[in-house]
Amino acid sequence: MNKEVFELVKKIFTFLKIEDYNKLKNILNIIEKDYPNYYKFFEKFKDRNLIEKISDIFGSPTFGGGPLILLGKKLEHEEKQKEVVLKKETFKNEIKEILKNYSNPSEEKTFLELLLEKL
Repeated sequence: MNKEVFELVKKIFTFLKIEDYNKLKNILNIIEKDYPNYYKFFEKFKDRNLIEKISDIFGSPTFGGGPLILLGKKLEHEEKQKEVVLKKETFKNEIKEILKNYSNPSEEKTFLELLLEKL
């Protein structure tokens, strides 16, 4: 895997680990099964530490507070979701640009196509 692709995938996985861990876990399971050579580079993203798990609890809309706090949390959550969608689209565009450089089928190309589809 070339350095540009490797760095992009690391950025994507770091982003998913924070914003959409379940999606990351699903992607890593597919990579483990279908791309074992690549999995060894990215398996570290599968582990979550205690602080990351706790931050999910404190970030949930059901944690503490009254109705006004929930309304504020809802608006904050909607704004965060818009940012996440925008970031995912940016990553998809970066993958598409890299895919333009591949004329022949290769494992790296199919890996990127999988990532593009699952992102």
